[in-house]
Amino acid sequence: MIAAVYLICGALRLARFNVLASSPDKNALKDFTGFPIPAAAGLIASISLLLLDVYENERVIGAWKYVLAVLMLFLSWMMFSKVKYPSFKALDWRAQRSVPKLLGIILVIATVLIVHPYGLAFLFTGYLVYGFVRPYVSRNWRAEFDEEES
Repeated sequence: MIAAVYLICGALRLARFNVLASSPDKNALKDFTGFPIPAAAGLIASISLLLLDVYENERVIGAWKYVLAVLMLFLSWMMFSKVKYPSFKALDWRAQRSVPKLLGIILVIATVLIVHPYGLAFLFTGYLVYGFVRPYVSRNWRAEFDEEES
């Protein structure tokens, strides 16, 4: 049942994305409206892998299976919500500060690889939380962060 809800909300989110993509307003694609489907799938997969790593000697993950079910319902709602998330498609890779951007990207990738069981879970969770925090961050700092965060 929960997987069906997740699938239906993902389909509705994709339909809304396609409608916005066909609109003449190209500013509509600067941000995602709702949590992106690949990020939601990545969050579920990374937390599942994290739990498998933590409970590797046991055959069950206990009560965490209920937390994963609630998380899937929450992400289903978030995919179809009006919360804005940055889209990194329109980044200008030839910006003036390309070296700091490149170093930031290398640092994020290295951190994820070093702490691989936890890195992806923290990365996807951080992206989820950023959608809630983003409206309260100043526009100048937000533009700089969105530009550098790819």
